[in-house]
Amino acid sequence: MIASGFPKMQRFYFDVYDSDGPETDTEGQLLETPERARREALRILHDIAHDEMPDVNLVTITVKIRTDGDRQIFEASLTLTSDWSR
Repeated sequence: MIASGFPKMQRFYFDVYDSDGPETDTEGQLLETPERARREALRILHDIAHDEMPDVNLVTITVKIRTDGDRQIFEASLTLTSDWSR
């Protein structure tokens, strides 16, 4: 039973696609709103880019959000390139 005044938590799954291939989230996270899930997806993109970028000149990362019903509700991608000027 949900106490009045408190939002119902929803489970969101964050599947990651990067240079290591797809990684399916099997646990998910309980969050208050889809907007909060969107912010979490963007944080994940940032963290992965930070970890992977020093080792490569090109990285493309995608995070897809699914709900409990396995329905995709959001997708965010980030492509970063770096190269020395000649």
